[in-house]
Amino acid sequence: MSGSAKVRRPTVLLALGWYVHEIVMGVTRYAREAGWILYDAPSHTRVMAPAGKCDGIITLLPSRRHKEMIDFCLATKLPVVDLSDQLPDLPFPRVLPDNQAIGRMAAEHLLARGFLNFAFLEVDPSAPVVSERKAGFQAAVKEAKRKFHELDASVQAKSGEMSKVVSWLVPRLKKLPKPLAIMAQHDGEAIIILQACQEAGVRIPDEVAVIGVDNDPIYCELGLLPLSSVDSNREMLGYRAADLLNTLMEGGKVPALPIRVQPTGVVMRKSTEVMAMADPQVSRALRFINENFHKSIGVDDVVAVSASSRRNLYNKFAREVGRSINQELSRQRIAHVKRLLLKSGEKLDSIALESGFDGAEGLIKSFKYHEGISPTEFRERNRPS
Repeated sequence: MSGSAKVRRPTVLLALGWYVHEIVMGVTRYAREAGWILYDAPSHTRVMAPAGKCDGIITLLPSRRHKEMIDFCLATKLPVVDLSDQLPDLPFPRVLPDNQAIGRMAAEHLLARGFLNFAFLEVDPSAPVVSERKAGFQAAVKEAKRKFHELDASVQAKSGEMSKVVSWLVPRLKKLPKPLAIMAQHDGEAIIILQACQEAGVRIPDEVAVIGVDNDPIYCELGLLPLSSVDSNREMLGYRAADLLNTLMEGGKVPALPIRVQPTGVVMRKSTEVMAMADPQVSRALRFINENFHKSIGVDDVVAVSASSRRNLYNKFAREVGRSINQELSRQRIAHVKRLLLKSGEKLDSIALESGFDGAEGLIKSFKYHEGISPTEFRERNRPS
């Protein structure tokens, strides 16, 4: 008989305690590239093992309630990659969002809108995803010398009835100083804030701006109000998990620390579409930067639209925004560059021109200064392909 032996394709078990479409898309993309057989029945049923041989498992273990899935993963001798840090005692390598970066990104977006008062709604402070996102958010707020207000609704949330959290929030939203910007750990909790604002008669976003995480279209586009959200790059989570599993199945070493995936940026919608600056000259300057940073504008252009003297605007801008005009221009341009690097396949020359830089050379220099790595390195680390 002629012909070579048939090459065996690896079979990978996808066992997600929570089914997340974007994660599945990321794993699927990698599986297609690697020629895997992907078996995802455990994500929908309690049937844990596929027929025949399985070579590795990608899982997401969010709580002890998923005992059968946990026990199966612990008992197997196969490589396992976990997409959750809710159960840190489990001995699996992990791929996780960079939660502190997510918190910082949300804060930077709101700081750029001119807010002076900030809060983070906590419903489960013991969860690493909550404590890490709050830490990143709070650190950015304090570095900007803004006021951070505690909103710990964990006692009310323990019952599982989110209506109790809404009732708890209403009087607090009425009392907190305005304008106020609030971050929630996920989009679902951000909807709770929107509901409480509605019951409290608080105007969104003029009095309270709200931002969530994950850019889930059900919450962000079909809820009470279009919701701004940090895109946590969940498809990349799935892709990187599959890539790590492939390394382990080929005999590679388990990484000492979880692999962290960078968020891609803030998708702004009506819930944060406001300028909260008290000073009209600073407000005009900041709005001009927000709307034109991607063009070849400089400090002189910003001063011209502000109707202020250069020295006066410098002092006011630094006091109210917490950064110089140049620093804010650079911050917004680099954030836009990062979004384009992760969401498009454009070359650096094109990205530079779309982000307010004269060319790729200036972009690379600025990016290295602010991020510590080149744009190409950033893209390779954080983009599926």
